[in-house]
Parts: sequence; structure tokens; C-alpha cells
Amino acid sequence: MTSLQIAICEAKIDDLETLYKIELECFGHEAFPKSWFEYFLRTPKFLNLVALVKGEIAGFIIGSIIRYGNKTYGHIYSLDVSLGYRRRGVAYRLLDKAEEILIESGAEACHLEVRTDNIPALRLYKKRGYTITETLKNYYRTGVNGFRLSKNLSDQQARHPLRSRLANNT
Repeated sequence: MTSLQIAICEAKIDDLETLYKIELECFGHEAFPKSWFEYFLRTPKFLNLVALVKGEIAGFIIGSIIRYGNKTYGHIYSLDVSLGYRRRGVAYRLLDKAEEILIESGAEACHLEVRTDNIPALRLYKKRGYTITETLKNYYRTGVNGFRLSKNLSDQQARHPLRSRLANNT
């Protein structure tokens, strides 16, 4: 299989219909409501990225940067890839870019939730360095349990080129 040319860029409000269509394709009756996507896209505190392949949205990631006390961390709310683009590097690229932005923002860790029965997602996150930190009983609307996963970004901050340049200039 040939590798895809994937461009990652910021999602726009004009992408709302396409993002929601992909969300429904991925999660069906457990999809976030469309109004939430509009809120995510209109609210600056959210990280909204799309993966483009030949100008078409192949997937997206939505997250946020949270500052709590003297800690900063990221939270991924949704990582969706359209069926025709799965297992072709789209999720990796979206997660890479989101983590890069989180690191640039000083996030020490990234957290997310996933269904306990979503084996492909669990494999992806494990490969990307995420570990299960908590089991969430009846987390999803249908009563399905979830896992909270976390990844330490602190060690990557030191290796991040922008962070290194900033540290050396102080």
C-alpha cells in the first residue's frame, strides 16, 4: 500500500458537517452531539485539527490544554478517522501534531478515554506510549466501561526543538 500525503491543519467552522459525519461513522449512537462540535470549533481553548488527503478530510482530533494549579496537561476528546483512511497513518499524524502542540504549550501529560472494547484504539494508544491509569465503570451512555489512558509528555518537552531553543535563550 502506498503512503498517503497527509496534511494536518486547523479545523474551521466550515468543517462542522464533515466532522460530524465522520463522528457518526465512527461512533454511531454514541457520537458526540453536533452542538458539541460547533462549540469545540467556536471556542478558542479547544485544539481542533483535521487530516487532509488530496483536499478531503480523512480524520480529525479534538482536544484541549488544561491548566490546573501549576500543572498543564492535554486532554483528547475525540480522534476519528473515516473508514476509508484507517490503518494508513492518519491517526498517528493527528496524534503527533496534537502532542506537539501540547508540548509547545507546556503540557506535562496527555489524558484520554476509550471504550474497554475498542481494541484497535487501545493498540494505537499503547504503541504511542499511553498507559491505562483508571477503569471507568459505566462511562459510556450504553453502560459500557471505559479506560482513562495517560502519556507523560515531560520527557518529550526536553527533546522538543522549540522548547530547547527557548530554554537556551533564557
